[in-house]
Amino acid sequence: MKKWNLIIDVEKCEDCNNCFLSCKDEHVDNEWPGYSLSQPLHGHRWMNIMQKERGQYPFIDVAYLPVPCMHCDSAPCIRVAKNGAVYKREDGIVMIHPEKARGQRNILTACPYNAVWWNEEKDIPQKCTFCTHLLDEGWDTPRCVQACPTGALRAVREED
Repeated sequence: MKKWNLIIDVEKCEDCNNCFLSCKDEHVDNEWPGYSLSQPLHGHRWMNIMQKERGQYPFIDVAYLPVPCMHCDSAPCIRVAKNGAVYKREDGIVMIHPEKARGQRNILTACPYNAVWWNEEKDIPQKCTFCTHLLDEGWDTPRCVQACPTGALRAVREED
């Protein structure tokens, strides 16, 4: 079976934040039943862009690294979750079930990428869903890929 993969070309990332903003546009104030509850307006960065500065003036280089959920093959969040609250779909996407995950803060600390965020208002862990609600409707990319002007992000479906 083919799995979804997000390819990140750090050389092309210019920190425009279109990926971050498109994620916010898709998930803030929008509930996707069966996929996710709405993301808070502030605090969550399901697409978190890390930066590293090197050098000294006048020779400075800055590198950017978008860090969403990596949808790990052997996801630690799945192992610590109770009641099947975190699961991996056949297409490789790791999902957090909004109702089953309620109150399970331990899911946050299991993620080696710090890609899971706590929604205080809803008492649930949340993360990138790879826009599965759109993919299941026939889209060929998640919103972050669609919004990336430099091609730093690519979504591909491939065999292992």
